[in-house]
Amino acid sequence: RNIRLKKIGEEAAELIAACADGYVARATEEAADLIYHIGVALAAVGGSLDAVATVLFERSQEKA
Repeated sequence: RNIRLKKIGEEAAELIAACADGYVARATEEAADLIYHIGVALAAVGGSLDAVATVLFERSQEKA
């Protein structure tokens, strides 16, 4: 369980570093890795990336 959560932290740090260095391709790869590990962690607790997408869509409608 903690390994899943640790991976989120590691991938977030790698994304931050890639963005700080201005490496677009690497930042994109790290963002994909982060999203993947977030999906894994959510699935472990019964959530999903689809549910996240729904929340984001609802938030975007509130601002429109």
